Amino acid sequence: MNPTRILAIASLLAAGAAMAAGSPQYPVDLDRPGVLEQLKAERPKHYEAVTEVLRVSESLPCEDRQVMAIKARFDIRELACAALIMTSYPPKRRVNFQYDGTSYVAVVTLQGTEGRVLPAKGEAR
Repeated sequence: MNPTRILAIASLLAAGAAMAAGSPQYPVDLDRPGVLEQLKAERPKHYEAVTEVLRVSESLPCEDRQVMAIKARFDIRELACAALIMTSYPPKRRVNFQYDGTSYVAVVTLQGTEGRVLPAKGEAR
């Protein structure tokens, strides 16, 4: 086989492995099918940290005590919960963070944001 062809194939394989592992240029997209299951099987500590970050980022606001505790417990870096809420029902937001040198990204559904009917101020009952 041609040495140039071998080098090209090796480069493609290395780039694919970096994308799958979640290098800083290519974060792991947690919304892709099977990614969480693969993470649970191959990197259980990452799975635990990721699921905790996703759980606490489902609430408003994102920078509360739970988030700070998770950041300290797992040494989460660069946690960013988008201030922009997606106009969907239920509402969602994008979360980016880094754990143990791996970047992750996900869209989480916000909890506790259901609307409710309230009487107008000054309205007699």
